[in-house]
Amino acid sequence: MGTGAIAAAISMSATAANAFVITNTSATWDNVTLTNGDIVGSVGEAASDSNQVVFREVDGESQVRWGEAVYGWTWEEKWELETREVQTTERQRVEGWYQNRRGRWKYGWHWKNVTTTETVEEWVDNGGWVAPTADYKSGLGFAGVSDLSLDVGEVFSIGSLTHYNQTIWSDVAFGTASDFSLALDFGDSGIGSQTFDFSFTVDETINQQTVCPYQTTDGLGCSDKIAWDFSVDETNSFMHNGEEYTLELVGFANQVAASSIVNEFISQEKANNSADLFARLVKVDSTKDIPEPASLLGLAGLSLFFVRSQQKKRLA
Repeated sequence: MGTGAIAAAISMSATAANAFVITNTSATWDNVTLTNGDIVGSVGEAASDSNQVVFREVDGESQVRWGEAVYGWTWEEKWELETREVQTTERQRVEGWYQNRRGRWKYGWHWKNVTTTETVEEWVDNGGWVAPTADYKSGLGFAGVSDLSLDVGEVFSIGSLTHYNQTIWSDVAFGTASDFSLALDFGDSGIGSQTFDFSFTVDETINQQTVCPYQTTDGLGCSDKIAWDFSVDETNSFMHNGEEYTLELVGFANQVAASSIVNEFISQEKANNSADLFARLVKVDSTKDIPEPASLLGLAGLSLFFVRSQQKKRLA
């Protein structure tokens, strides 16, 4: 759609003709860029044990997980009945020819070491250590929402984004960026299902640093940062009532108040951190340049740290 301008501002009211109903939202992850430069996904190599990348759906949440987990190894028992031969040596008194101490052969009773072989059966644990599941990897997850009614330019929560700050080894390649496709189902409105493509960047910092690059809770390793490469999909758009629309990512927050929405997600260590991802539907105006989203919202310089979490950690 070219380099057009976003012809909308945050607005909580619009005419009925501009109202949209979204039955549900969802997302998929693809094309993860690793620290070694490899790309895993539809334009690169397939996810596998060798690159430690997993794409999966868990309880309605789309996830991409990466890295070699430190914790979560389990011993798996495998008891099997095995047959083996056991030799036993006993000193017995036997009758027959033997050499005495002088080397002379004599016949009679004497002591002799006798070896017998016996076949026995026994249960043996042939189990081994099983690698951790993807639950112990780092990565990102997105859970959509349903039954939305909104207007043009109205900021709304499109779903929940989670950064899984698990403990992984820093000398094994892990993710630094991932493609992210948001799907909006407009139901029977005639718009159908629309997909918008974005890209998230992830700065999984080394924990043991004298000065952390982002604000960090005392006693924890250095926090990580999730952001996006661009906030407006300039490739995908749709028509509605003679107008062209696209989707703009606005920021992360725990509520819709503009003062609390930020365009960076600072994720503390030893936690799985979640925040709502906010967006808005905007009209496309191809006659103007696209301004910076932060200038539209007055979000520059804000910081927000999310604590909705379970105790987890990434070791680097």
